Amino acid sequence: MRPRRFLAVLALLVAVALALPTFAAPLGDPVGDGVSVVTTNSTNAEYVRVTGDGELTLDLATSNPALSGAGVNAEAVTYIDDAFRVRYDGDRFASVWLTTEADGIAFRARGARLGSRADAIRLNPNGSASVGVVVDTTTGTPPEDASFSVEARVAEAGDVTDGTASSGGTGGSTGDGSGEETLMQVEHPSATSRTVTVENAVVGRPNTAAMDRLVVDREGDGVVTLDELTVVGQSTLEMDVSVTEPDAAGPLPASTSMRPVGAVRVEERRGTVDQAIFRFAVDRAYLAATGVDPESLTLYRYDGSERSELDVEVVGRSGGDVFLEADTPGLSTFVIAAAAPSIRVEAAELRPATVTPDERTTVTATVTNDGRVAGERTVALTLDGDVVGERRVTLAPDESAQVTFRVRAPGGTHDVRVGAADAGRLVVEGATPDGGATPVASNPAENVTETPPAVSPEAADTPAVSTDEPVAEPAGGSLPATAAFVAGLLALLVLMALARRVRR
Repeated sequence: MRPRRFLAVLALLVAVALALPTFAAPLGDPVGDGVSVVTTNSTNAEYVRVTGDGELTLDLATSNPALSGAGVNAEAVTYIDDAFRVRYDGDRFASVWLTTEADGIAFRARGARLGSRADAIRLNPNGSASVGVVVDTTTGTPPEDASFSVEARVAEAGDVTDGTASSGGTGGSTGDGSGEETLMQVEHPSATSRTVTVENAVVGRPNTAAMDRLVVDREGDGVVTLDELTVVGQSTLEMDVSVTEPDAAGPLPASTSMRPVGAVRVEERRGTVDQAIFRFAVDRAYLAATGVDPESLTLYRYDGSERSELDVEVVGRSGGDVFLEADTPGLSTFVIAAAAPSIRVEAAELRPATVTPDERTTVTATVTNDGRVAGERTVALTLDGDVVGERRVTLAPDESAQVTFRVRAPGGTHDVRVGAADAGRLVVEGATPDGGATPVASNPAENVTETPPAVSPEAADTPAVSTDEPVAEPAGGSLPATAAFVAGLLALLVLMALARRVRR
């Protein structure tokens, strides 16, 4: 096998007082026999420019005219997926990896960093792999000048594979010690499924399969995708990965206040997986369409009998897209869920409970958000099941507020509730309802005075409750009615004037 390499000089660009590098490499220059670096079909090509000398340049600075944002964020880890591609046009197979001595800069392909020969990706004839850039500015800034190398080893004639790996297959390790390469094949039986085969894997060593953006949920133009599945298990593995309905694992416990987003089922057909890592991507269009906070997303594993919540970590952000990873001790059905508000009326009461027809009673209710994210809800006051007043409540997680209504009701006894909470029975003395029926107001809204609610005393910063516009008391005609009256009066005056002219 023959090694080939080329070097690229790092030039300094400045982005918002942050030193960020520009990498340059000859576009299409062969790294090894048949191996080249190209930008064809790269989804993040806006980070890539071709210089006048024909060099491929990764430009991460705000001076890049193709970037609409502020470049790479300071004090963050930024993942730029599919910045360029390495391609192999030979008739054997090639192992490719990238190295750099620059602190804070790394390259990724197929879910793993390409920092050494042991991390090499395998390219089959006419195969290619996308390469991403990781910029870590949490501990400092990248150096002003450095170099990186793309290295390739092309197989000799005696090393030709038996064709078990797919074109552009996703192998990555050096095998089980027998000198054979690990072979990984990802097939696409349908748009919603993948079949992953791993052969000659090192037991206990992770192998990453690219899922080619398997769409788990879609909202408008936005999607949640499973991008990579990393598995650790036996030497030979075969798995079916498919998108399924969230209710395939049964409903989530009501106490979690989580809303199912999508679900993925992973079934082992050969071998056993001891550990796996899922890598999901949530694009900016999905976040905008749903209003989901990516920090609130979580993953539930259903093993056929019980559900367990897995730890989900935001591992990167790029151009508004968010990347998440979750570890699991085994494979089964996994439900992606987003936190939702859980706002309820905790308690309600009325004082006094006995009034005359001319008196009002005060109804007070405590509203609590037991969910993991902020939310809002309209809380209704009812007399004998009829809505006579409403409040709009906005609450942060684990916060409470009070809503207050002033109510006047006709004579009789009335059941009073706020939401699902029973406030008690209101007795209005001194009048008898017509026909003995349960008394209700003919126009209930006119009998409710919606005063601004009191804030719960638990915390001084408890959010204030938003109120609807006050209901006007019947103290005069409305503007449309007044306008109609004036128009009619003018028309009458015109007719009278015409009548006088006819008489003359």
